[in-house]
Amino acid sequence: MAKRLFIYIISIIRLGFLMIAVHQAWRGDWAGVFVAVQALLISFLPNLLKRYFGIHTPFALRVGTVFFMFATLILGEMADFYNTFWWWDLILHGAASAGITLIGFISLFIFFTHIDLRSSAIFATLLAIGLALSAAVMWELYEFVIDTLFTTDSPMQPSNVDTMTDLAVSVVGALLVSVSGYRYITRRSKDVIGRVIHDGTIRNTTATF
Repeated sequence: MAKRLFIYIISIIRLGFLMIAVHQAWRGDWAGVFVAVQALLISFLPNLLKRYFGIHTPFALRVGTVFFMFATLILGEMADFYNTFWWWDLILHGAASAGITLIGFISLFIFFTHIDLRSSAIFATLLAIGLALSAAVMWELYEFVIDTLFTTDSPMQPSNVDTMTDLAVSVVGALLVSVSGYRYITRRSKDVIGRVIHDGTIRNTTATF
């Protein structure tokens, strides 16, 4: 029942992205169109991975992806949460980093199916963290490019302090998830994070745990 409810909510959010894109196009706000279309495409990314590459994305990650884009576009941009709440951008950076670290752990189990990662749990954990932090750096570069192309402000905005704060929060998000990821590797812990990793691993490999 709860899963069906989340599916309905996801469908409504995606429809909202589409309506925003159309509205922004009617206004001639092509930057807004770009952001809305980007959010819509990213929300469908798990579906595309499943259809064209046979990669299963755990339901929790699929829901998280759509809600993250909702928090970014609808709440952050449209409802002006970024300016109203100074901590809103930090929460999103931390959540994104946590999600990518989670994906990193699942990817390790998929790519190294025949290797017992427990013998190198620290190394595997560092790889997952490294993936998240690399993505965080790439996102900061992406923001720099978008600010340069679509705004009239100085291309050095936001400030270096803002950028470093975002990266620091990304480190915290990655480290928080890495604790559960490490426990799953070493003990097959089935906490919330462990269950998501287990689901993503089992559905994408023939490995038994």
